[in-house]
Amino acid sequence: MGIADEMNNENRKITKEDFKEYIYVMVSTLNQMVNYIPLKYFDFKEVYNLTVKEDNGDKKNLFDNKKWDKNLESVYDKSINHLEIDKQKFFDVINIKNFLQEQMENGKLKNKKIFWNITGGQRNFVLAINQVAKDDDIICYLEGNNNQMLLYSKDNIPKGFIEDYGIEDLTIETALKLMGFDIKVTQTSERNFITEHNKEEKKDYLNFLDEYIKNKKLRENLILLNRDKDKENAKKEIKKIIDISDEELNRNNAFGYILEKLAGYKILKVAKDKIADMTLSEKINYSRDEERVDSHIDEFDIALLTKNGKFMIFECKSGGMDGDVAKSTKYSTYAISGVYGLPILITPLLKEEIENIDGLNNNIYRYIKKAVKSAQRAGLDVWGLNEIEEKLKKYIDL
Repeated sequence: MGIADEMNNENRKITKEDFKEYIYVMVSTLNQMVNYIPLKYFDFKEVYNLTVKEDNGDKKNLFDNKKWDKNLESVYDKSINHLEIDKQKFFDVINIKNFLQEQMENGKLKNKKIFWNITGGQRNFVLAINQVAKDDDIICYLEGNNNQMLLYSKDNIPKGFIEDYGIEDLTIETALKLMGFDIKVTQTSERNFITEHNKEEKKDYLNFLDEYIKNKKLRENLILLNRDKDKENAKKEIKKIIDISDEELNRNNAFGYILEKLAGYKILKVAKDKIADMTLSEKINYSRDEERVDSHIDEFDIALLTKNGKFMIFECKSGGMDGDVAKSTKYSTYAISGVYGLPILITPLLKEEIENIDGLNNNIYRYIKKAVKSAQRAGLDVWGLNEIEEKLKKYIDL
């Protein structure tokens, strides 16, 4: 029996109203999205953040809590009270337990029902909270894999769960700020793609995708659009197969543009009800630290933020990676640091072609094969156009 099944046996439907008399205590964490979501989902009377007191003498920079807390404060429009414990006391669970008990008996948490959010918290904090929670307190954990907010009472007794804790007005800009990025300038070509897309264009591209998946000749001629010597003949062959405008075929990087639209509209169709924000070809000028004057300009082919706070970046590569100077380091960056969240390469290939990549004709697929293998070595997930629905169901729990 799983946790959710066990909780179902409680026959207890949890609602937002159940916690209107509770205060909220969260644990400072690098992943502040898990703290932000309950803040937006519930209307708590008071909000407290359990964190480590800043120590200017900490040359090893063992604790970045102050920076994480600042990220959360930058997007939350109400006051957050901080419960700061000395760095020296953090390493002993008993010290943290005593600190919390003092707050509950004589301090800011006295005589209050507490909704503790332990998701993403540092281990010592979590252990101490489990020991000090009162009988009428609630301990919350966001289970990202199945989009459930699990709720327990003292001694890990299941109280219930919220099946879908999605927030309608989450934005990509909010997600980036929670990760510590200072957004300087945003220029978009499709913003917000969920509400501002062209409905007729969507219909045309979804039909295009159906034909693309069925017709190998169409796929190969679209790939040949990337080569100057083959481009004109490829255009003629494509127009024999599908109704497409000269404007689309004659634009710079025509197949890259087409691939992005094919993937974007398919993602939108499959996951629309779960998406809070989605953009195509968004350029963001940002710095990692707002106190620094230097900045970096990046472009997301497709960026998607779910209502549950999952952030996904899709790179649509119609050819090789090497010539793309603006994105030349992004693949290894994503794989090593996970800067933006989950990075995915969408390739012109189909699922079965990826699985048999060495058997593809080198004259046509040479650069795409190289791109796929480079992405796989960097640890990126690689999707074929005909498996977007299957993969999204896995990642977004549709």
